[in-house]
Amino acid sequence: MMKKTVLLNLLLVVVFAFGCSSNEDDIETQTFLEKYDGVVWLEDSTDSLDDYAYLIQFLKTSKSYVTNEMSDGGINGPSNCDIEPLTYITENIEDTFVQSRGTESITFTVTNLGKSLRMKYLDTSTSDQDISYYSRSNLSMDCN
Repeated sequence: MMKKTVLLNLLLVVVFAFGCSSNEDDIETQTFLEKYDGVVWLEDSTDSLDDYAYLIQFLKTSKSYVTNEMSDGGINGPSNCDIEPLTYITENIEDTFVQSRGTESITFTVTNLGKSLRMKYLDTSTSDQDISYYSRSNLSMDCN
């Protein structure tokens, strides 16, 4: 009887240990909007930041992104903000976000361990394509 009790207790410990062990496959990754919510990206440009700056920021709670073009005085000049709703979302995975509508799509891809953002616009009906590059910034949007 004592052997059965010890054996049963040992079996319960083994079952409990395996039942509580972690499994890396169960780790849930964040979506693009969750991971980069509120991050401000500064367009890579040959212009001086005192002359021109273009910022973009994704906002998860309002499902939008904000652009801020400061062409008159750069980062010290007036803000020209525009809020775009994030509609027609076809992909929202860890480092990629895609909006598609008809023949047009915009793909945002984060690289370099979250330091760089690439925005690619593509219209398949005309083969028009435009690619812009951004760097993660500590600048604020100032779009009140």
